[in-house]
Amino acid sequence: MVLVLSISLKVRPTKMELIRLRRRLVTSIRVRRILSERLTILVNEFMAMLKEALVKRRVIQNQMLDVYRSAEVLLGIYGSNVSRYLMASTSKPEIYIATENIMGVRVKTIITKYPDVPHPVGLEEFSRISRDLVSTILDLARLEQSLHELGKEIAITKRKSNALEYIIIPRLRETIKYLQLKFDEREREEKSRFKRIKQILTRRTMYE
Repeated sequence: MVLVLSISLKVRPTKMELIRLRRRLVTSIRVRRILSERLTILVNEFMAMLKEALVKRRVIQNQMLDVYRSAEVLLGIYGSNVSRYLMASTSKPEIYIATENIMGVRVKTIITKYPDVPHPVGLEEFSRISRDLVSTILDLARLEQSLHELGKEIAITKRKSNALEYIIIPRLRETIKYLQLKFDEREREEKSRFKRIKQILTRRTMYE
């Protein structure tokens, strides 16, 4: 006979099934605790990266102003030829994409390397602050991509934790409680039956 409970768990009312459910409950509680700790760490990592990304955005704004000011000065010095000088002094970065692991979440990281390019006189500072701007933008891109991946992992971990806490664990507890009550009821019936049998046997012995 299979028992179908209102909590949607199908179990057989046997002692072995009760033992199995109790073990499953212990495991579920342990996993729920691990997921809760993992969620806390992920959220802390997310908040730290978010703060860093906000700082990077402000830094980029300041760096862009510095680049514009430097470009204006160069325009005043070199005139219409400034574009040719800027192109000559600008080196394309070599960009390498790698991955790093944050609490089991694989995120991309960016490594940049600039080749040495000779700079016309007066363009060293512009080249330096331009590189700094590009490096900061790439770092912000890395942070935002990591935030996206961490956000997805946080949502998945939270759903798993909530499923255990509000669905699976309560259902297991209710099923265990139901089975225990069922076994207790059977035990009382057995005791009552044995008691009646004993009374009947006692009466027979008395009348013999």
